[in-house]
Amino acid sequence: MNIKRNWMIAVVLIAFIAIAYFMFPLVDGIILGTVFAYIGRPIRDMFGPRKRLGSAIATIGIIVPISLVLILGVMEIANFFMWIAQNPGSMAREMSSTISGLEIPDEIYTLITGSLQSILSFVADVAARMPLLDYGRRVVLLAVNIIVAIPVCYFLLCDGERFVDSWFTIVPEESLDTYRAYFNRIDRILSGIFLGSMYTAIVGSVISAIVFYAFDVPRPFAMASLVFIAGLVPALTAWAVIVPVSIYRYIHMGPAEALMFFAVASALIYLPSELIVRPYLVAARSSIHPLLVMLSFLGGAMVAGIGGFFLAPAVMGVIVGIYQVRREQSLAAKETQNL
Repeated sequence: MNIKRNWMIAVVLIAFIAIAYFMFPLVDGIILGTVFAYIGRPIRDMFGPRKRLGSAIATIGIIVPISLVLILGVMEIANFFMWIAQNPGSMAREMSSTISGLEIPDEIYTLITGSLQSILSFVADVAARMPLLDYGRRVVLLAVNIIVAIPVCYFLLCDGERFVDSWFTIVPEESLDTYRAYFNRIDRILSGIFLGSMYTAIVGSVISAIVFYAFDVPRPFAMASLVFIAGLVPALTAWAVIVPVSIYRYIHMGPAEALMFFAVASALIYLPSELIVRPYLVAARSSIHPLLVMLSFLGGAMVAGIGGFFLAPAVMGVIVGIYQVRREQSLAAKETQNL
């Protein structure tokens, strides 16, 4: 019986690997849909037995604001780089004019302007060399993956628990409690990582878009998308965007305007998201160290883009969850032996 069950598990794994191979181009959408499902689960649970209605509302309420912020931000950033590629001289003159107003020594001014011109020339050359067809393909693939994330999120919210239970039917009866302990711990850790990070990022980016627009900050949606990305990584937070923008306003508008923007942005963007949303959700649901989360997000993004950005913390959560359960079981076994 055990041999037959092992063969069944092997066949299922082989089929799963084959399906994963053919669906590889859509892996970003599947990962995003899974992350969105974790985020939408508290909203779905508010509707009680009306799971399908709650799943639909949670899917729309999560994906729409995130997609709008990311798409508008990516479009503005892409337009900015295209403008640099077409007008490198204008950008260099504008930055040189800004630096000249700081009244710095001529030697330092010459060094800074020379370095900026070299950087701008490099950026313009890279942007100009970027194949238009490849750029369009990437944009279309990103849009397709965002569309795929919508049904993935909805059906995981509706039928995710039944899908997990169906996998437990192929687990040996004597090991069922152990596997469920592993799954429950991993699920709790991933819920803490994604809920804490994503809700922090969503709150910060939506508020920041309003604040940046009110203060007439250039390209507010691009700045809001940067706040969203920074909010996902625990060590960066919204100040990674607030401080540079404050410096920009100090150079162009003076200390009073910079100080006012910094105070308002910190109070409305940083404080609610970083001091209320993230600590409450992460402390309540996850026991993983923030350093591990930070390294996972950054490393995953560098290796595999959007999918890796979310997949690497998930893998880290699985490893930590297995370790924690194994450690608790070992300690419990030792206590039993001592008795």
